[in-house]
Amino acid sequence: MKTILITILIVQFLTYSNKVCSQTKLVKEICLTKNKSDNRYSSYSPDGKKIIFESNRDGNWEIYFMDSNGSNQERLTVNKNSDRRPSWHPSGKQILFESDRGGKNELYILNLKNRKIKKISNIEHSGEPMFANFSPNGKFISISLKETDDKSNIFLLNKKGKIIKQLTNGNKRSTYPKWSNNGKKIVYFSRKETNNQDDEIYKLNLESGLGVRLTNWPKHNFCPSWSNDGEKIVYVTSMEGTRPEIYIMDSNGENQTRITENNDGDTLPNWSPIENKVLITGFRNGNYQICELELSKN
Repeated sequence: MKTILITILIVQFLTYSNKVCSQTKLVKEICLTKNKSDNRYSSYSPDGKKIIFESNRDGNWEIYFMDSNGSNQERLTVNKNSDRRPSWHPSGKQILFESDRGGKNELYILNLKNRKIKKISNIEHSGEPMFANFSPNGKFISISLKETDDKSNIFLLNKKGKIIKQLTNGNKRSTYPKWSNNGKKIVYFSRKETNNQDDEIYKLNLESGLGVRLTNWPKHNFCPSWSNDGEKIVYVTSMEGTRPEIYIMDSNGENQTRITENNDGDTLPNWSPIENKVLITGFRNGNYQICELELSKN
């Protein structure tokens, strides 16, 4: 009996040890932008070779891109108004972004080959479009439509901007939808169960319509993004007494692990489509910069 008990304890210890050792850790950080302006909201191209982001280095918010190592930084939009929050089409040939160049915030598509810009004009809703992303097959767009600072919901559009389906429905804030690579799920953050007091992260199955809350923290959890294999989610947690930090958890919400330790704060993470790396917006030397986190391999 004693031998059996010892064996059970050894197995439990080894299981726990393997679990701890398998947790994702930060290997190194590289700052890809180093100018005296703000650079934010970055993401990798589908092939991982380019990075799109927004910057106010030329006086107002415009869309830029660069090579994945930070070289060859190039301005893509030129406009006296703000062009913001870019995201990639899965083909890598187009950029979806927001702009108030028409007098209010609307969605636009930039063709990278000829640099022509086209407005998506069929969104029949009074809410302000924010955080738009193409589905992995390029047929749909997930988007948050903001009615007030305290109320927004997530919708599914076709690529022409027509509303296909409302994915959340409430009087609180639900926003920032991000697709899983298989196109079957999204993650987002919401205040629907916290009386608008703090943000928590949710996962929604688009086929079944079933959703589940992944985080439960007295401070904010926000800006989630899937890993390239769909097994993990990177996100941001607002720490007690400090600025936000990057965390990673399993796709079911388990094994929540802190990745960064920076007093100046880190946010807006996006996983590489081909490597175990994450782009973040980090506050470094007085400005927001685009940084790349290299993670350990599990």
